Formats: sequence, C-alpha cells, structure tokens
Amino acid sequence: MSYTLGRTPLSDLKYAIGIAYVAIPTDIDRELYIQDCFRNHTISVWGDDGSFMNRLPVSPEVMNHLEFPATVDKLGSPVVYVTEESQSQPLVIARFLASEQMGDNTEWDMKWSRTLEDAYVDIHGSPKNRNLVLSVNGGEAEGTMMLLVNGKQNGQLSTMVKGSMVCSTSEEVSFRQQGAFRSTTVDRTAESGDDSKAAVFEQYPGQNIFKGEKFIINSGEEPLVLGNKLKSFLSDLIDELSKTTVATAIGQQPLLNATQIAAFKNKTDDFLSNVGFINK
Repeated sequence: MSYTLGRTPLSDLKYAIGIAYVAIPTDIDRELYIQDCFRNHTISVWGDDGSFMNRLPVSPEVMNHLEFPATVDKLGSPVVYVTEESQSQPLVIARFLASEQMGDNTEWDMKWSRTLEDAYVDIHGSPKNRNLVLSVNGGEAEGTMMLLVNGKQNGQLSTMVKGSMVCSTSEEVSFRQQGAFRSTTVDRTAESGDDSKAAVFEQYPGQNIFKGEKFIINSGEEPLVLGNKLKSFLSDLIDELSKTTVATAIGQQPLLNATQIAAFKNKTDDFLSNVGFINK
C-alpha cells in the first residue's frame, strides 16, 4: 500500500459527504503511523461503503479528539468527511461519538476530555455553574499536572481570586524559587495604600524575615527575650555581685568567690543566637 500523499484522479468518484472510521494500515507499525498522523494531520479511514481511504487531511482541532483503534481489525473514532470536487479529495471535518459512547454534558457546558484505560484528563467549565475544573486522574498510576511559562525573556504567572483560595494535598507541598519569596497579609479595613499593619514574610537565600506587630508561636503565652538586653542586664548584675563585700573582724571584705562570680560575665554571649534575631 502506498503511503505517499497524492491527488486522487477525477475518475475516482466518492461521496460528496460520508461517514468513515479511523483505521490502522496493515503495512506500517502502529506507533510510527500515529506519529506520522499527528505530524502531518492526516489519517487513514474505512468508509461506510467499505472503501479504504489513505492520507485524509484533518484540522488540528479535530485531530485532538480522534481515537485510533488498537489493532488493524478494529475501528477508531467515527468521522465525517466531505469531498473537494476539483481533485476528488476527501477532507475530514468532524468527529462524533461511537454508538456505544454517551455524552455527559448539559446545557451551557464546555468540556474537553481524553480517556485511556483507567486514566483520563478533563477540562470542564460552565458559565451557568460559574466554574472551571481541570482534572487529571492517573488511575492506578501517578497523575501529573503542570503549568509552564517559558521563553527567552522572563515570564509571569498570575493568579487572582476575589474570595478565598484553598490548597489541599494528601502529601507534601514543595516550593522552590530563585531570588526571593514574599507573602504579605494586609488589614482589609485599612485605607487603600496603608500597609502599616501588614504582616510580611520574606525569604531570601540564607535568611527568613518576618515583619509585623506580633510574632506568635503556638498559643503565645510567654514573650520572647531580647538577647542583647538580657546580656547587658546579666553583665551589670554580675559586675555588682562581684563587687559585693561583707563585714568581717578586719572590716569590709570582698566575697571569697568574687573572682568566680566575675567570670560568669564571659559566658553571657552564650545566650545570643547566631541565626535568630528579633527587635522590640
């Protein structure tokens, strides 16, 4: 069987419009054939009159919805073709459901879906119900959904919701970015542009920054300690204790362990963190 696109002779009469079924040729590997179909947007079909037609042009929109049979003795998606009169060239213009398939759309619905065995992908929207749903069901395998913004220049992906946003996962959530991550929560009652009460979390390589009136961990029953102020207070206290004297028979005398008390001042730096910093 020839697999080269060519013009059909005028003497080869075909229906002006007819029904056919996506087919698999017998003289080429199925996977190679399907790759060629999607590369060139052409398919082979069995006509309802029993004829086999090769290399019928298909629009990209229709091509996305075609189903190829698993073997050469099976039929794929039913399609409608029309014949271009001057060259007697059939052209596939539409695909419709097979007799054993049923649609599940309702009025005002928009739906695009593909199914393979127990897996499917689905885009379903409805202006009537005010929703748009993107679904990936991997069946027994793991499903994946990706949003990609690529190019020679930096792109931008924006999400805006007038209302709330919910993210729910049964496993971990992972964010990875180059540069900075910033999360800002503003006071909705504040005047426009007034971010004085905003709570901000900023993350840069090597550091995390929290800005806000309060930083609370768990129930927040105990206030955090300011390290430098604590060090200054303890240093002053140790100095005073080391200067303490007691009355003796020979007059006021320093404490016997005054030197040991003064040595504690050298340990006040141990209270200061190298990674955590706060201010009053």
